[in-house]
Amino acid sequence: MWVVELTYFKLVLGFECGVDKNVCTLGYPDYCSRCIYKKLSEANIIVDKVDAVEQDTDEKRQLMTYKHIWTKYKDVLNIRHIIVLSLDGMPAFNMAVGDHPFDATLLSGFIQANIIFSKEGLTQKDKNEIIEADVDRNFYEFQYKNFNILLKNGAKSRVCLILETSASQNLRELLSNFVDIFERQYKDAISRFERTGKLELLATARDLVEKTFEINMIYPQSFSSQMPPSVFEKFNLVQKAVYDFGNDLLKDKPYFFIPNLLNRTARILGTIPRDEILWNIYQMIRDEIIIYKDLAFTRDEIELQEQRIKERADEIQLILEKREIKDIIEECKFLSVEEAKRKMNIYLKKGDIAKKNAMYQESLDEYEKALAYAKEFDIQPEVGKISFQVLEVLKLNKQVELDFAKDQVNKFEKKKDYVKALKYLFEVKDLLISSYDVEKNEKSLARTEQHIKKIQNLLR
Repeated sequence: MWVVELTYFKLVLGFECGVDKNVCTLGYPDYCSRCIYKKLSEANIIVDKVDAVEQDTDEKRQLMTYKHIWTKYKDVLNIRHIIVLSLDGMPAFNMAVGDHPFDATLLSGFIQANIIFSKEGLTQKDKNEIIEADVDRNFYEFQYKNFNILLKNGAKSRVCLILETSASQNLRELLSNFVDIFERQYKDAISRFERTGKLELLATARDLVEKTFEINMIYPQSFSSQMPPSVFEKFNLVQKAVYDFGNDLLKDKPYFFIPNLLNRTARILGTIPRDEILWNIYQMIRDEIIIYKDLAFTRDEIELQEQRIKERADEIQLILEKREIKDIIEECKFLSVEEAKRKMNIYLKKGDIAKKNAMYQESLDEYEKALAYAKEFDIQPEVGKISFQVLEVLKLNKQVELDFAKDQVNKFEKKKDYVKALKYLFEVKDLLISSYDVEKNEKSLARTEQHIKKIQNLLR
C-alpha cells in the first residue's frame, strides 16, 4: 500500500479581485476571504485556509515588505542559542548563536521540569520562571535567568530557542516550520540518537538552522569577488551607497557586520529610512553580492584577534615613528645642556624646512624630536615655542585633509553622484568637529550641516 505524503505551504499572494469595493454585492470586506477561497477552489487549487488583507497601493505593499525584513532581522538578533531535545529530555543538538553559550545539560533539565509543571497546571503558581504555557499549539514559553525560552513540541523532538526578549509572531511561525522540516529530515537520526546518544547524528542540522532562521545575517560579511560588471549597473541608489560604504569598512578589516554597515549608510543618506536600507542589504545578501565570511572563530575570538592586531600595529608604529625619540631620551643622560640645545636647533631647522615645503608629517616628526631634547633639559621658553609649532603643523595637516574632502564634495556634486558627495561632506563635518578651533568653525559647521540636508533631500 502506497502512502502519499502531501506537502503544505504557507503562501502570501497578491490578488486583484476586479470588483469595486463600493458596489460589492457579496459584502466587502467580511466576505473577501470566502470569495477568494471559492475562486481558488474553482481553479482546482487545494486551499486549507485563506486570510485576506487589503492593500491599496504599491507603496504600501513595499512598506510592508520593508517592515517584514526589519522584523526578520530583529528576530535573528534576538536569538542567542538553539537546542533540540529528544522527548525524554536529552540534548541532541546544541548551537550557540550569540555571545552567550549555555550549558545544554543544565538547560534541558530546567526545560523538562517546567514542561512537567505546565502539564500539571502549575504554570500560574510560578510566574517568575514560566511566562506562558501554550499547550494547545505545543508552544511553551519560560524565563531562564535574563533570557526567554520559546519551545515547540514535535512528534519526536522539542526545539528550543533561547531569546534576548519575547518572541514575535513571525519567529513563532519560523520555529513551527523548522520543527516540521527538521523532523521530516532527521526522523531516523532522532530515533538512532535515542538509542545511542551519539550527537554527531544531528550535527548537520546546523545548515538547516542557519537557512531557516537566516543566522548568517549576524555573521561577519564581505562582498563577493566574482561579480560581473553588469551587477553594478543594476544597483539602485541605496545599493550603490551600501556597496561604497561597505568597501570603506573593508579597508580597516577583512569583514564588516550588518549593523555597522546599516548605521553608516543611514547616517550619510539621512532621509532614507533604516528599514528601506536594510531591505536593500537583504536583497544583496539574497543575490550573493554580500556574502558571510566563514570564520573559524566566534565573536569573542574576533574581538581578541582585533585587539592583538591593534597591539601589534601599535608596536610597529612605535618602532617606526618613536624609536628615535626613545633614543634621544636615553642619549640625554650623557649630554650637556649646550649639546642638547645644538641638536634641538638642528631638528627645529629641519622641521621648518619641511613645513615650508608643505611636508607636514615630516615636519611634525622633526619638531617632536626637538621637543624631546627641550623637555628632557627643561629648556624654556623653547618647550612652549616648539609645542606651539607642533600644534600649528597638526592644524595645517588637518587643513590639507579638509581641503581635499571639500574638493571631492564639489567634484562628485557636479557629477550628480550624491552618495559620494555626502560621504565626503560627512568627512568635512567630522574634521570640523575634531578641529582645535571648534568655535572658529561654528559657521562652517552650520553651513556643512545645511549642505548635507540639501543633498540628502535630492536623494528622494
